Amino acid sequence: MAAAPRPDATERVMELMMYLLARDVPKTREEIWRDTGLYALEGTTDRRALESARTSFERDKALIRNLGVRITEAITHDGATSYTIRRQDYFLPDLQLTLDEQHALRFAAARVDIGETWDLEAVAKLASADVPAQAPEPRPADAEVALETAAASQSATSTLLPALAAAAAERATVRFAYGGRTRDTQPLGLLCRAGFWYFAAVEDGTPKTFRVDRIEGDARVGERGAFERSEIDVAGLLPAEPMEINFGDDLLARVRIDATMAQQPTAERGRVVARHDDGSVTVEARVRNRAAFRTWLLDMGCHAVMESPPELVADITRWLHALAADSEAAS
Repeated sequence: MAAAPRPDATERVMELMMYLLARDVPKTREEIWRDTGLYALEGTTDRRALESARTSFERDKALIRNLGVRITEAITHDGATSYTIRRQDYFLPDLQLTLDEQHALRFAAARVDIGETWDLEAVAKLASADVPAQAPEPRPADAEVALETAAASQSATSTLLPALAAAAAERATVRFAYGGRTRDTQPLGLLCRAGFWYFAAVEDGTPKTFRVDRIEGDARVGERGAFERSEIDVAGLLPAEPMEINFGDDLLARVRIDATMAQQPTAERGRVVARHDDGSVTVEARVRNRAAFRTWLLDMGCHAVMESPPELVADITRWLHALAADSEAAS
């Protein structure tokens, strides 16, 4: 049987950081290697493999520190070095913003829709719970709802991420409610696409992905070492193109892109189906995520014209009219 594919450097650093953050007590290098399986195969005595693992481990720790995350080291009773990431060293402290500053922050986030939720989640983290529901400036009602939703779900998501990452590293089963029913899974890892975290896992023998913010309630983690690692390309479970990540739609959009933009990398995210004498091109793009498609379209500004399908053209048109009306009301 072929060896399971090793995670790339970015995935490895993320898993190491999540593992250290989820531990209640510091862990030695040997414990980290054993629990995560990220560096050297358990029981290996090959000197070259061990040296390569040590080099990768030291490099990953340096990368985490370069990101501004402090790794706390301690010496165990037998002289070994142990490592942990304390929550107070990882999470942003309370900035103690004034009410006026929090109102300004909410208003700024509500004015611009970039098609994702990270800005709303940031506001939910920074604004305290005692901020009045009404700010001194008008803003779209749907932005307020999104802010409140993000505030309610952020705490649960931030708790789930370290637990899910640790379960994947320790080969522990995870049970949780999702889509109205209980899921029993063998975790593979975490993925981030288009601003959302996804939990990759095997359910009933099939590799699947679950959006972490849609997991209902807590996740129950079983005993570690409960299953063997699967030879699955975790990164390949989700499309690299955000427009193709399943958000409930499945449309084929046609967009005319003028000669100025046609040769740019942004335009190449669509498949060229026609080239015109004026240098413009018509491209098709699969759209399963309208927000990501809208972001791509607006990135090209006046250099792109939406042609079809009619329902998506109408949706984009309504959104632009609402945005214009909101801007006029605020001026």
